[in-house]
Parts: sequence; structure tokens; C-alpha cells
Amino acid sequence: MEMKKWYAAIDVHSCGQPLRIITGGLPELPGSTMRAKALFFQRHVDDARKLLMSEPRGHYAQTGAIVTAPVTPEARFGLLFLNQQGLASVSGHGIIAAVTAWAATGQISPSDAANAILIDCLAGTVRVTADMEGDEVRSVSFRNIPSYVLAEQLPITFQGRQIWIDVAFSGEFYAVVDMSRLGAASLEPHQLREWAGMIRSEAESRLELQHPQLDWISGIHGVFFYQRDEREPDRLTFRSACVFAGEQLDRSPGGAGVCAHLAVVSSRGLLEPGQQVVYEGISGVRAVGSIAGDSLVSGWKAVIPQLSGTAYVLGFMNFLLDPDDPLSDGFVLY
Repeated sequence: MEMKKWYAAIDVHSCGQPLRIITGGLPELPGSTMRAKALFFQRHVDDARKLLMSEPRGHYAQTGAIVTAPVTPEARFGLLFLNQQGLASVSGHGIIAAVTAWAATGQISPSDAANAILIDCLAGTVRVTADMEGDEVRSVSFRNIPSYVLAEQLPITFQGRQIWIDVAFSGEFYAVVDMSRLGAASLEPHQLREWAGMIRSEAESRLELQHPQLDWISGIHGVFFYQRDEREPDRLTFRSACVFAGEQLDRSPGGAGVCAHLAVVSSRGLLEPGQQVVYEGISGVRAVGSIAGDSLVSGWKAVIPQLSGTAYVLGFMNFLLDPDDPLSDGFVLY
């Protein structure tokens, strides 16, 4: 049987959200910036994303990452993040999962991981630290790029009535939605994708969503749903879920979506620097966020969100493509 292509990968999950790191079968991605590398991938290698993210080799929740050469002097490496729609400028669960896998397989030494490394992403460079116990990764924390609130309490029409949402940038633009405004008692996965589509369309019709410096970042990438968890009145805890890249439902509490929410909570004066906020995703696994500092983005007052979470290596994968396979691009059923 003749094989047309071969790919190797490491499968990982972060708080239940899957990530497939492609480690073999791709050409080197040229370019002196992450944007240039992303454009090369989109123009010449995107068939690998379709093949490995989509069914029958992947599934509708699958996401991925490619480790690249760094583009800034102090960065250890770069990361491009893949989803069913294309590329994401940053991915919180992707960063946590990729660093866990790289430390677990010896690509990063325990001392380097514990002392922090810099990683180049499409949205900018992030600082990442692993909590190590010997050679074992217990958790990973990253400081995201500066995040800010673009629109606070934006009125939109939802199912024939007016509600208010926030829109924030945290590497991508997110609509941040309090579930109590929707009259929902719980985060029901089967409803979230439908609601996210409605909210995304309304927000994009009312706001010009274009990053002031990174011209390839525009529109609502994700809708982050949250509700206050009253089971622990002594700590700030939220249940959360995020629909991103069209209709993908994040199994983790959310990465960049959590960072967008942290920016919103901070802008309201409800969060002290360093105060921990607990987020529980639909898988039941938790992550912890906080504000690590302040910044400015083209005149916008911004914060530096920090998120800590766990990830686990699932396996080492090899994928083949038979030249007669009619599903070389895969398919996705939501």
C-alpha cells in the first residue's frame, strides 16, 4: 500500500481540552516573524491542519500546535495554534499543553522550565513558567500579552430582548457574557454554540473589531460565558465555557477567554493585583487566573493576565495518508 504522507504528533490535553502537537512531516516554516511563518503555513501546508484536526483522524473539538523557530532574541521557540477554522493568534490551553509536553519529553530542561521561558506567538511573546517536582510538571503558568476592554456593557439583542455584554482583547477579541443575563441557570453545552453564534453576529454588527497594530486580528474569535459559583463564598470562583473559532466548544475553563474575563473584572475594580480567581470548565477541571501587572496598548489601559493550569501527555501518534483516501481534507460534524 503506497503512502502519500506521514505525520508524527504528541497528543496532550489541558483541563480536558485536546491539543495535537505536530512533530514530524512538516517542512520548516520560513520567515523572520510569526506572521510570516503563519502565512507560509496557510499558503503551503494548511492541508496538514485539515487532515489532522478533522475527522476521521481528529474530531470537532480537536486543536493543534506547531513548534517553530523563535523570532525574537530571548524566546526559546514559537508556537502556531491550529483549530477547525484556521490559526489562532494565541491559545492559553495550547501554551500550557505544549510546555507540559516539551518538558515531559526533555525538550526543555526542568531548570529552564521552572525559571521561565519566553514563547513567540502570533499575538506577541508570552512568559511561561512550569511548577516542577523533580522532572515532573505539576502545572504551567503563563503571562499573556497585554489585554484590555474594548467595550463595556455593550447592548445587543438576544432572542428578542436586550442584554449587555463586554468585549475584550486578550490575543483575540472575545465577547464576555454573564450567563445570568441570559436567564440560564447552568452552562448547557448543546445551547452554547447556538447562543455564541447569535452573540458574535450582534457584537460584530455594532463594533469595529480590528486590532490597532496586528492587522490580521479582527472580528470575534470567541464567546466566553461565565457565572459566579456560590459554592465557595470565601473565594472568587466562576464556572465558565468558551465557544471559539466558529463552533468549537472549549473543554477547559478557557485560556485567552479567561484572560479576557480577567481584563473585564479588573476594569470594574473588582480584582486586586495578584488576587486569585478560580475558573471551572465544563470538564470539571479548574484553572487559576490573576492580574500580574499593567500595560498600555495603543492608548488603551491594559492588564497582564496570568493563568495557571495542568496538562497531561496522552500519547505519541503516527498518521498516514493513503493517496486513494477520498477524505484527505477530513470533515467536521458538530
